[in-house]
Amino acid sequence: MPSRKIRFAFSFLLASGMPAQAPYLGQRLPGREAVPFAQGLLNTGLPTRDIALMPDGSEIYVGLFLPGFHKALILETHQEGGRWTPPEVAPFSRDPRWRCLEPAISPDGRRFFFSSDRPGDPKADKPGPFGIWVMEREGRGWSEARRLPEAVNGGGNTFYPSATREGTLYFLKEEGQGGWILRSRWKDGAWGGAEKLPLPFNQDPKQANPRVDPDERFLLVPLLGRPDSLGGADYYAYFRREDGGWTGPVHLGPAVNSPARDEFSITLSPDGKVVFFGSDRLLPRLDGHPLRLAEVLEERTRGGNGMTTLWWADAGFLWDLRAKALADPKK
Repeated sequence: MPSRKIRFAFSFLLASGMPAQAPYLGQRLPGREAVPFAQGLLNTGLPTRDIALMPDGSEIYVGLFLPGFHKALILETHQEGGRWTPPEVAPFSRDPRWRCLEPAISPDGRRFFFSSDRPGDPKADKPGPFGIWVMEREGRGWSEARRLPEAVNGGGNTFYPSATREGTLYFLKEEGQGGWILRSRWKDGAWGGAEKLPLPFNQDPKQANPRVDPDERFLLVPLLGRPDSLGGADYYAYFRREDGGWTGPVHLGPAVNSPARDEFSITLSPDGKVVFFGSDRLLPRLDGHPLRLAEVLEERTRGGNGMTTLWWADAGFLWDLRAKALADPKK
């Protein structure tokens, strides 16, 4: 069951006059300066990142990690009877033996992808390598999860799926500090074999967790060790040109990047208005008064406390950078 604090927070949300059916849990849309998303509701102080929304915004799924990554699970909240339900572990993520992470919903809302170390053999009792799993929409819920074929997953760990409107699946094949970005095309009712993206992608395996735009206008990727990095991994975008070519990686700037080390998850909302991203940056202290234990304990229950937090910001900067990059033939 949801904690008493979370149930109280949702009760307050509904009693405060906020429209319960409003998108984003009734949260006020952010400006250009990033803030934690759904503070105290979905950001509860534990490491939180990755988000997937139904195209109409009526369901929200986020990834939650326990420190040390010994457990990873996916939370869900959805509109029910005109109200948002208190967040709870999604049914497909409740088996304590397996880790589930990195939710992604297809642009048409018919498929739900995630990465998990559950074994492909349902009789096995030990985790296997991480692979991509998929569920189909059935009524108001999801079918049983099935592991994508070996033509997609192959050997080793496979992470961070996202799909285009045409059904092409983008994902990461782990190697060293990062991995290689691959895609599998949907054709004749099946996914084809995984193919490594050509240049300008994959010039260095120090990259992670690609997120493709549904219309393939851009690919958002955390990259490590580049000269313009602010520290740790930073978020970049490759923008697709009208002729089908792509720009090189464009740094997304301070709207989403910082000297923080854990910035490995970024996505655009279905309506294109906001960017969600993970970061372990700290919220600033403004008053400067001496700490008290009660305040320190309270910080543990909120995002921005040094654990990875799910942040959001107005997406205007992304569209500005895209227009600028596409107008520059040198990019």
